[in-house]
Formats: sequence, structure tokens, C-alpha cells
Amino acid sequence: MVVPPGAAPPRSVVMPDRHYRSGMDVSTRALRYFVAVAEELHFTRAAERLYVAQPALSKAVRRLEEELGTALFVRTRHSVALTDAGRSLLPVARAAVEALDGWERQARAERDAAARVLRIGYHSAVDPALLSAVTGRFAELRPGLRVELLLNDWNDPAGTVLSGRDRAALLRLPVPGANLLDHEILVREGRYVALPEGHRLAGRASIRLADLRDEPFVALPASSGPLRAHWLAVDRFGTLPKVGVEVHNSEDYFLAIQSGRGIAMVAAMSARVYRRPGVVYRPVEDAPESELAVVWPRGDTDPVLRDFVRACVEASETY
Repeated sequence: MVVPPGAAPPRSVVMPDRHYRSGMDVSTRALRYFVAVAEELHFTRAAERLYVAQPALSKAVRRLEEELGTALFVRTRHSVALTDAGRSLLPVARAAVEALDGWERQARAERDAAARVLRIGYHSAVDPALLSAVTGRFAELRPGLRVELLLNDWNDPAGTVLSGRDRAALLRLPVPGANLLDHEILVREGRYVALPEGHRLAGRASIRLADLRDEPFVALPASSGPLRAHWLAVDRFGTLPKVGVEVHNSEDYFLAIQSGRGIAMVAAMSARVYRRPGVVYRPVEDAPESELAVVWPRGDTDPVLRDFVRACVEASETY
């Protein structure tokens, strides 16, 4: 390396032998897995956060430890703790993952800008009339730019934004990864309960949460984290209600209700959008409101993205 006159030579970084093995070929995925386990200190929760099987996660971390030549975690039957090597690796791994994620988002943004398209995710229960109003207002703000709407998976509501597939998304709050997102709330509305037509409560004009305490619920996937807990009203019941069935998409959701395998709470918007034979909706008087928001990566100040957020807010004001 050529050092300019008067400049100090670069400092060499030497890791202790127990922390380093020459010829390493560590993948970004392995570092991402390590960071999740290090932050959760629980392999099952880390696997849920990453939407991978727990055995696959454990195997990947073991392989990383073998590649590095050192243990990163102390595991017992009841706990997981970082070793000294794990603690020293964590800030390095976190910075590497965040840097790569940032680069990927920037690369996708540049590609989309060249294609004159803005990719936006959305939840299946967003009213098409609201989506139309948002895209129409954005077209007024940014003529020549096209919005491409992409349906989000229930398993990972905000994952497409965090991964960079989408620049923003219209989602129900709360979502996993909220600490990495900015948001604007667009709609606040009451919650309804969806019941099979012959249910004992179907004849009532409205329902209270106490009426639902012993009912089996149709639940979102466990990987949806706080969103699942929200729709199961865990905060109001004080515990997880009985789960009759777990589903991963809207069709299975309503088939489960129709067949009597469980009831489900939904937003008022969903009660309007999803009209299904054999399913009735009743307002839940004492359930907290549901919030629909536009979410985007924290700190992203791209003018095009800001105009999309503006379009969402302005469209929601007349919705």
C-alpha cells in the first residue's frame, strides 16, 4: 500500500487467535442469524423474528462458530448468553448487516427510479377505494411515476419494507420491526368480531370483549408478533385466548370462521371489504381502535417517498 507523504500508516487490526481463523468465508445470512440470536438471547424467538425454522437457525449458528473457530454463545437448557467472542462480534456483525441492508435499499431505489416505478406493499384488508385515492393523489404529485402495489404476506407484515423490496407499505399496526420504521397513521376505526352465521352471539347488535373470553379464535401466524396479539386482544384479556386455528391468508381466515373453527376480530374496514356468505360482523364496544398506517424505513428522506406519504395522508383525509 502506498502511503501519501506525511500521512500516518494505517493501523493493523489483529484479532486474538481464539476469535479468528484465517480463510474465513462468513455469509451475510450467518451474521444476520447471529445478530438476531444475540439480541433475543433465545433461539426460538430469533427464529420467529427471522421467519426460519429453529433447527435451521441453530445449525447455521453452529456452522458460523465452526467457521470462526470460537463459541459465540453459552447454551444451557434454560438460557442463552453471549461469550466474550460473541460480545465483541456483535457490533461488527450488526454494522455489516445494516450497511448491506442500506446498500440493497439504495440499489433498489435507484433501479425503481430508472424504471419510473414506486413499489408499495399493502395488507389484504385495505379498502380498494382508499388504495385508488392514494395512487390517484400520488399521480398528481409525481406525474410520470407509476405505483406498483404488491400484496404483503401475513407472516411478515413489514418485512418487505425492511428488506427493501418495497419503499413503503400500508399496514395495520403494530408490526414486527417497528423500531426500524417511521409511520403516519391514516385511519383509526373500531373493531368488529366476525362470527359464523349461526353463532350464539350473531343475533346481538353489538358485542363486548367479556362475551368473547371463552371463544376459540382464528389467529394470525405467530411470526406476525405484536399484530397477532393485537387481534387476539391479549392486552385486554390479560392472557392469550384459546386459539382454534392459525391461518396465513385471508381465504383460510374466513373459511375457518364459516366452518365454526373460531371467531376473529377485524377492523371496520375489513367488515366492509370482506363480505362472505355465512359470516356476520358485529361491533365490539370496548375493543381499542385499529390503526392503519403507511410505514417506511426510518430516516429515509427521499423526496419521492415523502410525496407518497403525503398522498396517503391527503387521500385518507377524504376517505
